[in-house]
Amino acid sequence: MFTTIENVKFQQAVETWNQGFSDYLLPITVDQKALEQRIQSLKLSKKLSAIYSVKGESAGIILLGVQTFQGTKVMWVGGMAVVPKYRRNKVASKLMDYAEKLAKEHQCEYLILEVIKENERARRLYQEKGFQLINELAVGSVVLLARTSKKEHIEFKAIPLEEQALSEAKWLPWQNRSIFTEQNYAIYHEELKVGSISFNLVEDVSGKSLLLKQLQLLEQKNCSLITAILLALKEQETLDTIKFTNFDMATPEYAELEKIGITLQLTQLQLAKKI
Repeated sequence: MFTTIENVKFQQAVETWNQGFSDYLLPITVDQKALEQRIQSLKLSKKLSAIYSVKGESAGIILLGVQTFQGTKVMWVGGMAVVPKYRRNKVASKLMDYAEKLAKEHQCEYLILEVIKENERARRLYQEKGFQLINELAVGSVVLLARTSKKEHIEFKAIPLEEQALSEAKWLPWQNRSIFTEQNYAIYHEELKVGSISFNLVEDVSGKSLLLKQLQLLEQKNCSLITAILLALKEQETLDTIKFTNFDMATPEYAELEKIGITLQLTQLQLAKKI
């Protein structure tokens, strides 16, 4: 039985989430405030998101949202988990069937999600459901310690969301879109625009850090400026660590980050199913 999150006590959703992710590859335990913030900040829907119950007990949860990006309407799975007690009972399959049914009802063109590359069980399920690999996404960080030998004049100028959205790639992950990002800037080198950057400033146990969502350069030759760009950002925001999430590993920008030296936390796969 499916019940939308808006029709249950919110604490039930929190508890089901935490049980489902209790043995996950990454610790993502939440309280009511954290789960509410996730739903609101990523424009997920309590009307679409649901808990699946078996004989009155919560067995699984799925968070869903619908948005249109560059004329393509998609439904995103913003989190899905099965309570350990109900594993191997096709609960995950039922959750995915529920999402696909809603995607069709809302006339979405694609159902999309991300899965950690090492999560073989989930990957097999998504393959059986007809999902296709779109790209590989890196989650990690760069620690900037040294300056480049040549001083480059890098400047950042704030740009409207609408302008940044026009330059976004079709398969940029949902949560990296500019509409979910606090800081969006055009990048200038010697007064010439060379690209754009989007990021959030976050506080965690290690202190203040920058979470890079997008880094796009207009020409591949400008990738040589990435170190200078990140150093300028470091000075502007007074921080040493730049984290990145769901960064497309096939881009020349990522190749340049690898040259600088990254600490890779994990790799995710972005998958999509044509509806």
